[in-house]
Amino acid sequence: MEMETETEMEMEMESRKRPRVAAAAAEEEPAATAEDPSLAAAASAEYAAWLEEMAVHEAKAAEFRKNLLANPLTPVQLRERKEAAWEKYNNESWERARDNWIWHPFEAVTEIPCMRFTNDNINDPNYPRLVRTMPTLQIVSVQVKDITGGLHWPLDVYGFVAVRDVVDRKRIMVFDRERDDYQRISEQDSYLTLTGPTRGVVMTIDPSYLEAKLKVRGATESEDKDLSKFAKTYSLGCYLPIKHTSKLCTLELQHYTVCSSVEATIRVQVIEGQFPRDFRGVLTASTDAESGVMISLLDFNNDELPVDADGSVKLSRQVVSVRKGGKLKVSVWQHGVGEEEDQEITAASFTATEAETSTNYMPMKKWKCWMEVTVAWSLFSCW
Repeated sequence: MEMETETEMEMEMESRKRPRVAAAAAEEEPAATAEDPSLAAAASAEYAAWLEEMAVHEAKAAEFRKNLLANPLTPVQLRERKEAAWEKYNNESWERARDNWIWHPFEAVTEIPCMRFTNDNINDPNYPRLVRTMPTLQIVSVQVKDITGGLHWPLDVYGFVAVRDVVDRKRIMVFDRERDDYQRISEQDSYLTLTGPTRGVVMTIDPSYLEAKLKVRGATESEDKDLSKFAKTYSLGCYLPIKHTSKLCTLELQHYTVCSSVEATIRVQVIEGQFPRDFRGVLTASTDAESGVMISLLDFNNDELPVDADGSVKLSRQVVSVRKGGKLKVSVWQHGVGEEEDQEITAASFTATEAETSTNYMPMKKWKCWMEVTVAWSLFSCW
């Protein structure tokens, strides 16, 4: 019985081995099959070309090491090389952003208007669920600083500054001037006169772009110089000023984040009297998120107030963001003479709502002028 049992066990083990041996033979069969001679020749040629290319690279690297050992760089030269490499990388940021862009045409400008949901009934049960308050980028100012490269104040600047957000990833223009419509800036006032953003700029954890392409106007177009040209990313949680240093200047964008915000579109209308022609000052907006930060809506520089036939003031920019339930203040400031501080002449305050409009008044009693301020409120949508 024991002999029979041992024989049966040996037969069973042999039967288990056979499928594995057969499978191994089946796997080895394709390898044993003769390869296509043309494919083998192509692979061999490609490998030979790669070896030749690697040999060339190795020869160049050896020559570089030999020259470097024979003529070692001084610390100053090494620093200059690093700075030059970083400057080249920095200056090519705009081209990299353009070449790697995968959404709409890179030059496309947003077609989404402000006041998108101002007149909607937010209590309607069919109101879009995706319309809500959002964190937004509040752009305060853009300044040209620390000019170099033989430039001298004043400068005649044209070009554009734009931001993008996740709503449509198209340019939201902040500053936009053609060559014949340049802005002259001085050392005492080197801020660009902003005309945007034209709608609220939504912020998320996904990075978006700040983009600038500014030039200095020369006597002829061939003498124009690139003042600042770059593309940088920003995202929610970005609190420090956004800066870019080029060969000719530093461009600095001051901003802050408004959480749970709504969009506020401001309209100012002269309803009684006439605005004084000799008035020097500025019309500003501020929010309780950063109460000490003034956002310029229009500068008064002894010029006649730009108004339409119905008295509506042509503001340089009119869109800001306000925290839901927060405060918005629109003010008229008069510049001080000499060392005197600027003085707030009149103001109108508002509490932010999700939709509809709010109206308040700004009397300039000394000049017998009354202005009506209307704010249109709107929520945001990422679609």
